[in-house]
Amino acid sequence: MVGINILNPLAFLFAVIAVPILLLYLLRLQRREQRVPSTMLWQEALLDREANTLWQRLRPNLLLFLQLATLAFLVFALVRPYVNVAGGLTGRLVVLLDGSASMRATDVAPTRFDAAKAEVRNLIATLGAADEMMIILVDGSPRAISGISSERAELNAAIDNAQPSLASANWGAAISLGSAAANENATIVVISDGAQAEDLKLLNKAARYIPIGTSADNLSISNVSLRRTLRGNAAFVRVTNTGLSDDEALVSIHAGDQLVDARTLKIPAGQSAAFTVNDLSISVNNVRASIDKAGHNALPIDDVAYAVGANAALRRALLISRGNRFLEQALGSLPNLQVSRAISLSAAAGDKPYDLYVLDNNLALPSELPPRANVLVIGANDIFSVTGVFSNTGYVRTDQSPIVQNVSWRNVNIAAAYELQTPSWMRPVIEGQGGSLLYFGVNPDADALGQTLGRVVVLPFELRRSDLPLQLAFPILVANSVDWLAPNQGLNIPTSVKPGEVVALPNGSIVTLPDGTTSVAERGFANTNVPGLYGVKVGDTIGAFAVNFINSRESDITPNPMLQVGPPSSAPIPTATKIPQFSQREIWRWLAVLALVLLLIEWWIYQRGLPRFGRAEK
Repeated sequence: MVGINILNPLAFLFAVIAVPILLLYLLRLQRREQRVPSTMLWQEALLDREANTLWQRLRPNLLLFLQLATLAFLVFALVRPYVNVAGGLTGRLVVLLDGSASMRATDVAPTRFDAAKAEVRNLIATLGAADEMMIILVDGSPRAISGISSERAELNAAIDNAQPSLASANWGAAISLGSAAANENATIVVISDGAQAEDLKLLNKAARYIPIGTSADNLSISNVSLRRTLRGNAAFVRVTNTGLSDDEALVSIHAGDQLVDARTLKIPAGQSAAFTVNDLSISVNNVRASIDKAGHNALPIDDVAYAVGANAALRRALLISRGNRFLEQALGSLPNLQVSRAISLSAAAGDKPYDLYVLDNNLALPSELPPRANVLVIGANDIFSVTGVFSNTGYVRTDQSPIVQNVSWRNVNIAAAYELQTPSWMRPVIEGQGGSLLYFGVNPDADALGQTLGRVVVLPFELRRSDLPLQLAFPILVANSVDWLAPNQGLNIPTSVKPGEVVALPNGSIVTLPDGTTSVAERGFANTNVPGLYGVKVGDTIGAFAVNFINSRESDITPNPMLQVGPPSSAPIPTATKIPQFSQREIWRWLAVLALVLLLIEWWIYQRGLPRFGRAEK
């Protein structure tokens, strides 16, 4: 029933404070201002009045009326009156508050999550004395952010501290947690945009759904990468339109603080557009792609993404050759390999040894190589003694070796190959009909002072006298050989991770966060909640990784106001668990505000006075 009721009738006892207020007005002297030529004639009259008129007749007084009215409003506020509001919720309420990334959308000002928090506050305001509430924040790891409580201050504090995450909502876990907290007469209230929330139909409790969100329009950076090419580095960017309207976006790419490209993309509804920026400097090891301007874009968090090149130390290779286009291209396409070319070792610039030496066609002597040199030998090159030449080079077999992984030699044709006298630590890998076509080995005395060779791979024929450079096997063979001869000494860490993902780093690694602060990794690094670039230093090795919010599910912010929550309408909820028709809305706050207003009016009249009543005194 609709009417005014009270929750704390004992507070009416405070009404007795009106008695001392009245006594103060009855006992105090009532004087009237009067101008007289002298006060001497009034002294005896005043003494007689003070002695014989202790109790005065209560006269009309505006200040007395205001004070009594203020007291009345305060007393009524203390007794906590309330009215029954139709359509509300009572009993135990278990609120499932969507805290997924899509709730950061700004189609509802300021964000969907703020609008959802306002809905929770409205529910808290309608709680009656016998009602209670529990709030569960639903993100990747749903959790209760308040206990089962009827204290509004506690519930409001919990909702004030709630923040959305960058993960998708785990509704299955939220349903289990909410159902465990709900008794037989409880109501589960779901406040969500309904995006990717189909699991809510599995609720088997009385439920109420409060939809949030009005628009599906959003653009996102759905892919960004940085890779090595023959001409340097190249950045690839893809932008996806998950909305219902065609859109146009201004997309930029930065390398550090430098803008390297910006262009306008037209992206049809439900589709994507991509572009590649080529010829970036080899020194560019990370880029940032961002959507700077768009017509319809409601989710800012997916407008920026980062890409990091392979986390590997830069290796230096020296190619001794008069010119071999195929060999230069195969070496130049390898990531983190800086290739220099010279016609002899003596003509090579710099005194620092290279990580790898590639000797092409008799242009180097063993005595010219530095100690423990890792060498790819093509031809004879006087590294090993030539004992003969054979032309029956038909393929026979391949032994297991990392050098020939994924290499198919069956279709390779060679005009002639050298017979070599190799040391015992060299092992043939590919055998032809007339002899070996590929050797590799590690010098066991490479660490001894004066020993020249370290790791060695030998192709005992000239490339120009074969069709190997035209075969797919050639770039694979070169890549395998380089990786074996000069192993990558960089950090073995991923280049991109999701927010909150743990990155496996060696203990003691120093990580530089996007804001410039540093942290030391112990048993991995888990402080990856903020998207951006993270620098890593392990000893003298430096690397980096990116934390990116690239989540196609959450970037699709299409709201679902018709989401089925709980049993379908065709299966009515039992009477015992139906949603109540009335809730208690207390009105004491309004009464307290009126009391404050009357108190301010009384103070103003006391200080200023009114012509009608004159200046009153207490």
